[in-house]
Amino acid sequence: MDEKSKLKKVNFDFFQVWKIRDDQEEVFDFDDWCELMNIDKKKMDDRNIGYNGDIIRCNRIYVANDDQNPVTILHFLRMRRGTTPAVANLNLPKLSDVNLEADEYIAEDASALFDSTNYVLMLQKNIFSLSVKALQQYVNYFWNEGKADNEKEEIEFRPILRKDSYKRSKKVNKINSFSFKTANVIGPHKSRLKTGIQNIIDSTKEYGGVSVEIKISTTRSKTSVLNSDEVHNSVDEIMNNRELFKKAVVVSGDSGHSEPIELLKEKLSCTLKYTIPIKTFLDPEVVEQDMIREYSPNYNNYKRMVDDNLKIR
Repeated sequence: MDEKSKLKKVNFDFFQVWKIRDDQEEVFDFDDWCELMNIDKKKMDDRNIGYNGDIIRCNRIYVANDDQNPVTILHFLRMRRGTTPAVANLNLPKLSDVNLEADEYIAEDASALFDSTNYVLMLQKNIFSLSVKALQQYVNYFWNEGKADNEKEEIEFRPILRKDSYKRSKKVNKINSFSFKTANVIGPHKSRLKTGIQNIIDSTKEYGGVSVEIKISTTRSKTSVLNSDEVHNSVDEIMNNRELFKKAVVVSGDSGHSEPIELLKEKLSCTLKYTIPIKTFLDPEVVEQDMIREYSPNYNNYKRMVDDNLKIR
């Protein structure tokens, strides 16, 4: 075994930050929360809270690009307090514990970028670290700490959805798969569906169900594709009858690899690639600098795409 490094793809999702109080909602300047943490929670231990048996913490907050198009960078940790991985030897069958000091833990991290001009949070996706739900719970804990019940506000991260999913799907020539899930309204509206979707629904009526989930895919051969005309016709029908469907996905093979396009609620995201030496962690400072370069108008300006897909109410 001579592998010395590994290619890792890191995904980032985009959210707009909102604040809700007494059924009234408005976009929220997340820098207010960041300022609260930097002023009132300077000690690391003051930032630690328990979550599902583990410890989570906002590790670091700082402002980048101070002079032009500033953004706030945050780094979050999830420290495992329960069962941890074992240490294995290539030549021996026995496993052993990871040797940690009393105040040390196996940690998973995630970084975030906040832009106060559009209230947008760019969040690193790490399934082993903090989910959006966990992050919201953490943020709300400190924002409402010490407040009376009638003063509490809920901070919420709402996914930014792509507006161009339909146009992108219509341009796809090589379709690897097509899937959809209906809502619970098949019976009363079935006459509105004219393409092969209706034939599929009709073939399941003997089961007495009220919703159908179907995936149509090709073989693993690179030359095997679905009938694009039929899929495009079905896409048109789905988009004209959105209320009848919960989900619809077209997987494009035009770029040489599978690219899913979620027609109804596709979240805005981006992917960065890293070559990481084995037995080392991905340096969060490297990730954060790359996030700035990808998002900032000073560099690659992904902010432009974010703003194009954003709805500020």
